[in-house]
Amino acid sequence: MSVPESGHPSIAPARTAKTTTGFTHTLRFRLMLSVALVHVVLMGVFVADAVQEQSDRIQAELYSRGRSLVALTAVASTNALLTEDLGALAEIIQRVKSQPDVVYCEILDSRGRVLGTTHPERLGKELPLLVAKPEQFPLAAGDHILDLQERIRIAGQTVGTVTLGLSTVRMDSALARTWREGLFFILAALIVGSAAAWALSLLTTRGLHNMMEAARKISRGDLDVRVPANSQDEAGMLAIAFNNMVASLKRASEDAAQEHERRTQAERLACVGEMSATIAHEIRNPLSAIINSVNLLGGDALNREERTQVISILNNESGRLSRILGDFLDFAKIRESEPTRADLKGLIEEIANMLYQDHRTGKHLHLTVSCAPDAQTAVFDRDQMRQVLWNLMLNALQSMPEGGELSVRTRRDGEKIMVSIADTGCGIAPQFLEKVTKPFVSSRKGGTGLGLAIVQRILVQHDTQLDIVSKQGAGTEVSFQLNGVS
Repeated sequence: MSVPESGHPSIAPARTAKTTTGFTHTLRFRLMLSVALVHVVLMGVFVADAVQEQSDRIQAELYSRGRSLVALTAVASTNALLTEDLGALAEIIQRVKSQPDVVYCEILDSRGRVLGTTHPERLGKELPLLVAKPEQFPLAAGDHILDLQERIRIAGQTVGTVTLGLSTVRMDSALARTWREGLFFILAALIVGSAAAWALSLLTTRGLHNMMEAARKISRGDLDVRVPANSQDEAGMLAIAFNNMVASLKRASEDAAQEHERRTQAERLACVGEMSATIAHEIRNPLSAIINSVNLLGGDALNREERTQVISILNNESGRLSRILGDFLDFAKIRESEPTRADLKGLIEEIANMLYQDHRTGKHLHLTVSCAPDAQTAVFDRDQMRQVLWNLMLNALQSMPEGGELSVRTRRDGEKIMVSIADTGCGIAPQFLEKVTKPFVSSRKGGTGLGLAIVQRILVQHDTQLDIVSKQGAGTEVSFQLNGVS
């Protein structure tokens, strides 16, 4: 017997991506985020508006105080300027300098000569003004001094100029402090808003969470679960509707189970009746032949040659009757499978050797076994799989009474091991192709129709089934799959 081995490329098992729903994808998180953002935005707008209002007020107060101070300085220094009383001007300058936020102050006559100043190095000199023109808010970037001017007039004539500079540092510090306090309030609002959102989300989504847990239990078959309906709002109404739906589903499930039980019982009785009729039909012919043969053997009308023929008929029909009953018992007593990891290649070669030896005489049979290197072991019940392979390979050989080619192959497909048995026999008629795995259906004369039915029942216990492809006159290929991982 030729038993070649050929390698097949391994097909990687398909991986299924598992998606998990994190907390950030839940309705509770979205509700919390929405409420917290509303708090932050509203508090931010409030703080920005408050800071802007305070800034405008402080700037207006500083500007008004500066204008009043420079105007008072101009009035107080008029006489001293006309008499060029430097001592009086110096006293005025010192009084102005002692005022809050004053950075500098100068008094110039009409010729531009500095007669009083907070900068001694400029005193008595004809110099340009410290600032070209008076300023207003807002100041330029980086500028922290508000520069003001006031002309000294007598009878409509300008006799001098007072310049004054006020520092905005204290104002800027107050505004910065206000901003810091505002940020603290924003942070506090975020914390309080998040806590309030968490509490609100718990109240809002508790009913939905209970229904989600109930739905999970229902998916596992528990139809006695109920959702508490403790509120009178939409969530409570939804819980009541959900409970009514589950109760209705339970009633429908119980009705369906009862109907299924009735149909199953009816089908079981029908099946028993059909099997009884089929068995009676299958047994009637050989039993009639046995009875007739026994009656003939009991008389004296047979000669020796006729008696030998009757005994041969008796033996053949009793053997046929025994096979029918044996197949029926095999079909009826299939036990539960006990799958373990086992050597599939060794089992196939063992059965192939047995069948090859049994059908070798007078046959032109070529039987090959090809097991891919990664498809030589699988998970199955060894005794039951022996019966499956024996029946399938025996059927293939019986379809080739004059010889032919029988090939058994295994290959890996992901986590599955594919097993196929192909022959070049007579094939199966189309009208029998979809029914050959049913009990007592056979396309072969003299067959009981239980062989493939037994195979199908065993394969169902291995979470698979028989797949048959056949072309009449060209051959048949049957295949099934086994688990490749334990």
